[in-house]
Amino acid sequence: MFSLITIKKTRQQVGIGIAIVISVVKQLTTTKLTKMKNMIKIASVAVVAFALTQTLQAVPITGSIGFTGTGVTYNGNGPGASSGVTSWVNPYVASDTGSFQTAGYITPNPGEAVTFEGNNTTTWLFNTTSPILNFWVAGNFTFELLSSSITSQGGSPGITGFVVVNGMGIISATGANPAGFTPTLMSWSFTSQDPAAGANPTSWTFSASANSVPDGGSTVMLLGLALSGVALLKKKFVA
Repeated sequence: MFSLITIKKTRQQVGIGIAIVISVVKQLTTTKLTKMKNMIKIASVAVVAFALTQTLQAVPITGSIGFTGTGVTYNGNGPGASSGVTSWVNPYVASDTGSFQTAGYITPNPGEAVTFEGNNTTTWLFNTTSPILNFWVAGNFTFELLSSSITSQGGSPGITGFVVVNGMGIISATGANPAGFTPTLMSWSFTSQDPAAGANPTSWTFSASANSVPDGGSTVMLLGLALSGVALLKKKFVA
């Protein structure tokens, strides 16, 4: 038979053993939770890096395209005293660079006609925040004007009147798209000045263009930071 002292010692040993087991279980649980949190952090950064990689793999439309024509008509007394263009008279491509010269597309070569605002069915108001679909179409490329505003306007109507308008829009490749161009943000500019250059209808000369908007290398920089973050987290938490 066990003595009372022996029973007490046995209970103490059992209690110590249980305490050790509980401590080990807690440590293992804490370690697993820490590793899981670290894996979630790494996965989050990896997702961002993947998204940026997909952005880099997109093929933006780059370069510029310029327009001119016989003239434009206004809803007022010439460029210096009007709020919008009512029609485009014989507009055509004046110049093009970059993606607008890509083989495999109906390239808008200089001298070729361009269609503005669905064959002049809508007045283009200089100050607008309402998108205009198919603002112009040239070759395989279509431009959606997102917004525009008057940068400068003045002069004596009929003598020294002028207007300068700037805006932003989205250029897209339509129809066959072998290069895989994706819709791209581009700037838009328009200038016109007195005197009137045409009659029946009275019209004024103009020049306009759409140009690439550079990202300043920010996309590449963000991708580099994301990939560096993945490497650092892996080194710190997984090693």
